[in-house]
Amino acid sequence: MDHSMLPKIHSLKFEQMSFQYEGAQVPLFDHVDFDFPMGKFVWVKAASGSGRSTLLQLLAGLQMPTSGKYLINDQDVTEMTFEEFLPYRLAMGYGFDFGGLIHNGTLHENLMLPLMYHKMLSFNEAKARVDRYMNQMNISRYENQRPSLVQGGVRKIVCMLRALILHPQVVLLDDPSVGLGQEMILRYFDIIHSLRNQGLLQHVFISSFDEKMMSLLDHTEIWLDTGKLFNTAVSDEKKVVSL
Repeated sequence: MDHSMLPKIHSLKFEQMSFQYEGAQVPLFDHVDFDFPMGKFVWVKAASGSGRSTLLQLLAGLQMPTSGKYLINDQDVTEMTFEEFLPYRLAMGYGFDFGGLIHNGTLHENLMLPLMYHKMLSFNEAKARVDRYMNQMNISRYENQRPSLVQGGVRKIVCMLRALILHPQVVLLDDPSVGLGQEMILRYFDIIHSLRNQGLLQHVFISSFDEKMMSLLDHTEIWLDTGKLFNTAVSDEKKVVSL
C-alpha cells in the first residue's frame, strides 16, 4: 500500500468512552470525553496501574471501548470493519515493551516483515531502510540474531524501531526508556525528530515516568486519574475535561 493512499490523521477523540476488562469490578475508563492534543509530543502521566498502557492500546486500536466512541478524524473506530480501519492502523505505530516480535525470525527479518507484508516498499528499499535504522541505533551486528538470543535492551530497541518502520503519522510509546541507556534513547529520538522534520511523523504519545527524558522534549501533558483524562490548564493545574 502506497503511503499516499493512507488518510491524514488530524484528530483523535473519545466520546463517552468506557473500557472495562472482563472480570474487573469497575471500569478502567468511565464515560470519558476527551480531545487529544495533536501535532506535538504528548506526555501521558498517571500513577502505576492507572491504565497508561491500556490508553495507548485503545488509541492504537489494539483494544476497543466497552461502550462509547473512539473517533479518528470524527469517524467512529468501533463501527469500522477491519478493512476500513487498516489504513488508519498503518498510519500508527505502537511501541511494545518487549513483546510482539516473531521468535523464529532474525531481528532484521522482524523489521522487514511489516514493510513486506503491507507492500509498502520494494525489497531493496525496505532493506535499505532497515539497514539504516539498525545502523543508527548501533545494533547492526545483531541483525542475524533471533530475539531470544540478544540482551533485553537490543530486543526492546527492535520493538521500538518497528513502531517507526512504516513511517507512521502517529506513534505511541509505552515506557520507551525503561531498560535503555541515555545514548540509545537519544539515538532513537534523533530518528523521531528526523521523521518529524520530513513531515512524516506528526503526533507522538509517550507514557513514561522518566522526567529526565521528557525534559529533553518540547511536550505537552495529559493526566490519567481515576478513570478520567485531564488536560494541561494555563495555570498548570488539572482541568477536568471529562465529567
